[in-house]
Amino acid sequence: MSDVLIIGGGIVGMTTALALAGSGTSVTIVDKGRLGEGSSSLNAGGIRSQFFKGPNIEAANRTKAWLRTFEAEEGVDLEYDQNGYLFLVTSQAQHDRLAEGVAIQNAHGADTRMISRAETEALLPHVNLDGVIGGCFGPTDGHLNPRVLMPALAAKVRRSSITVLEDRRVLKLVLDGDKVTGVETDRGVLSAGVVVTCAGAWSVGIGRTYGQELPILPRRSQVFVMEQTPEIPENAPHTFDFDAGIYVRRAGQGIWSGAAFKPVLDEVPDVVEADWTEGEELARRLAVRVPALKGRRFERNWAGPIEVTPDDNPLIGFSTFENYFLATGFSGHGMCIGPGLAQDIADAVHGRDPQTDLSIFRPERFTDGGEIAKEGMWLAERPASFSIWAAREWDDEAVR
Repeated sequence: MSDVLIIGGGIVGMTTALALAGSGTSVTIVDKGRLGEGSSSLNAGGIRSQFFKGPNIEAANRTKAWLRTFEAEEGVDLEYDQNGYLFLVTSQAQHDRLAEGVAIQNAHGADTRMISRAETEALLPHVNLDGVIGGCFGPTDGHLNPRVLMPALAAKVRRSSITVLEDRRVLKLVLDGDKVTGVETDRGVLSAGVVVTCAGAWSVGIGRTYGQELPILPRRSQVFVMEQTPEIPENAPHTFDFDAGIYVRRAGQGIWSGAAFKPVLDEVPDVVEADWTEGEELARRLAVRVPALKGRRFERNWAGPIEVTPDDNPLIGFSTFENYFLATGFSGHGMCIGPGLAQDIADAVHGRDPQTDLSIFRPERFTDGGEIAKEGMWLAERPASFSIWAAREWDDEAVR
């Protein structure tokens, strides 16, 4: 029997497990697959402090420091480039929204700033800036390769005192009245003093086993890859275009790109299949912003699930049962803020006061009548389907 059993071996589950084990807690991680090979390894690897809520900003700042320490201690190159994160601004309303965020970010230790059209052009000499009035820039933001980080993190967990149980699917919680005593898996029952769910999009299914519909909407997220794109400078920042609903970043000698829309998943399979439907339209929009890429096609792609809450903030705290803890619903931001919140989650599990105020993450916030602090820089809801995203023609005329 472990003091704490963690369901899910992704970025949140593993960093939380290490924080708990560091204080002498006996910890078990159980995963339906292999450690570090789930959705955390399938994202675009963006690391930014450009959030609107203090706890998220502070967590992202700590994640940046954690990544550099992890690289040094583990002797691994995470392909972590802090070349910046740049949001293109195409309207005064979007400018004003992002400027509000910059003031909050600066107050919480982030070095983001609004930049002019001329400064944007200097950072992005390869980009067609028609329609762009400026940008929001985080100079120490950047990106890494999750497919390097996750195996390295899994190796660290395996070397620790943490018990790792792979290829074991959690079927349901084991209850004794209002108390959780463990979990039932497809390979037997596991006992624990506290159970922590860090299962991402699969947390929805676990919640249904005890009659709770978690406020999480699973969505599919994709990454498209061009292998060789020397037209984009190596030091180019990760760039996001609100108007087109696309992002692009360097990845070695090529680029990774994706669309803002994230289709809803009715069910969350073990493997989320990639869909090439959006690839052609994504390449077309990308070529408008980066003319040198006109006629280029993506060579490969992959997909994974993200778990989105109504306010785009995670669910963190005890829920439903006195010793059942949720650390899920990171809304696509797990890589950004998960490592930075790991010690806070560990402290909360032990009943200690965390360094971060976790109240905006309380799982019951959508039903208790309290404040809901929506996270987000969007002026409108992001499109939930390809048809909505592609409905508005976006081309050379649209950006002018």
